[in-house]
Amino acid sequence: MPLSGASSQLSALIILTAVFYLNFFSRIIFSPLLPSIEQNLSISHGTAGSFFLILSCGYFTSLVGSGYISSNLSHKKTIIFSMFAISASLFLIASVTTLIYLQSAFFILGMAAGIYLPSGISTISALFSQNQWGRAFAVHELAPNLAFLTAPLFSSLFVSHLHWQQIIIILAIASFLSALFYIRFGRGENLFGEPPSLANSRAILFQKNFILLTLLFSMGITGTIGVFNVLPLFLVTSHFITLQDANLMVGLSRIATLFSALAGGWLADRFGNRRTICGVLLTTGISTVCIGLTHGISMIIWIYLQPVLAVCFFPAGFALLSRLGTPETRNIVISLAVPLAFVLGGGLLPALVAGMADAGFFHTGLILMGIFISSGSVFIFFLQYKGVNENTACE
Repeated sequence: MPLSGASSQLSALIILTAVFYLNFFSRIIFSPLLPSIEQNLSISHGTAGSFFLILSCGYFTSLVGSGYISSNLSHKKTIIFSMFAISASLFLIASVTTLIYLQSAFFILGMAAGIYLPSGISTISALFSQNQWGRAFAVHELAPNLAFLTAPLFSSLFVSHLHWQQIIIILAIASFLSALFYIRFGRGENLFGEPPSLANSRAILFQKNFILLTLLFSMGITGTIGVFNVLPLFLVTSHFITLQDANLMVGLSRIATLFSALAGGWLADRFGNRRTICGVLLTTGISTVCIGLTHGISMIIWIYLQPVLAVCFFPAGFALLSRLGTPETRNIVISLAVPLAFVLGGGLLPALVAGMADAGFFHTGLILMGIFISSGSVFIFFLQYKGVNENTACE
């Protein structure tokens, strides 16, 4: 794909970041709304926590098969399809009233959202040279960090005035409009993904680096999405903070992540991806443990520090993941690694912690989360690349 000027590249990156923001927002808005959903449906913490696991399973399913879509539609049309599908699934969630149908709607939402990421990452990789990937991915990672900031604040602002289902309808309309916007201004119409096959999937799945990076991504996702998914519920049930105050605290704690995400890209380009990931996972895990161990002002300090550290993982992580495959198979690498990591870090672990909360072990669950995240600082050094260029990139 021929590259245009720097301003055109930047505009395309900003548009992709905006689309990714709504994609991510649609998945995490349910965390600050979870206490309201529990009360409205009269369900337990464990049942409510299962929504995250169900959503992540849908995300896994579509990410694995996303190559079939992008190989036929192009990456641009795949992104557009994803946003239309997210809008439809959100309308479905807002309209159902029984638990089984709501769980099914969460699965569909996960499928709709999962289609985006391989096409988004592949489009950015084509737009920018390899030595710019760290900074380009850092800008793209502003989207989830902005979503982490605005989702609880948005919920805190409207939860006392609107029913949770009305809040979801507002988001569904925004997702629909974003799809129309990308039809007009989006990039990637001439980029096509590689459909997964047994041969190329097997070649990727059995790479030692792929297995390690999937595990590391699960730790990075645990530090961001996993902790975020359970934190409002933890503050409400274990520390008896009101839902509005809990969401306000969680939202404000994400303000600094807008800057630290960019810093993560600079750290990856300056000090190397492995060293950056090592330091980020170690400190993120320690801060997560401290949230579970402390109370009062000390706990609040750790709540504000933890996300600032956690978001620095992804620019370095995606830079390493993008180097595992060729440009043609890059979407397959992402569509295999990220869903596996998301199911574990964004679905299974939050669901387990929510189940532990029903048994009175919410604090212990957070501590175990932190230990799991910190272990990545050891696993990262088993990651090895052959060749001078890849060694430089890895280090």
